[in-house]
Amino acid sequence: MKSILIVDDNDKLRLIFKLMLKDYEVVEAQNGKVALEIVRKRKFNLVLMDILMPEMNGIIATQKILEIRPNLNILAITAYISKANEILKAGAKEVLKKPIRKQSLLQKVEEYVN
Repeated sequence: MKSILIVDDNDKLRLIFKLMLKDYEVVEAQNGKVALEIVRKRKFNLVLMDILMPEMNGIIATQKILEIRPNLNILAITAYISKANEILKAGAKEVLKKPIRKQSLLQKVEEYVN
């Protein structure tokens, strides 16, 4: 089964994404620091990364994760589209705007996981 790491400080959003992605193995992290620890221990097919989070934001987390796993696809999901260029420069493949519809999310996930 393909595995996805969801990194977002909003518990409810992580739950919603997890429900949307029920056909995948989903692991959750509440910030970039936790995500980095998880990525050091196991492999994922995709990371869905929020940008603005406490402890370590998505931009720094993206850079650090890609230092460990340079081929890992990271998609940013944010309401703050003004930060899009920063996370793309950090190595994210694409920026998806919150709120995101289930169909759009599944389509993007399939595109990067397969």
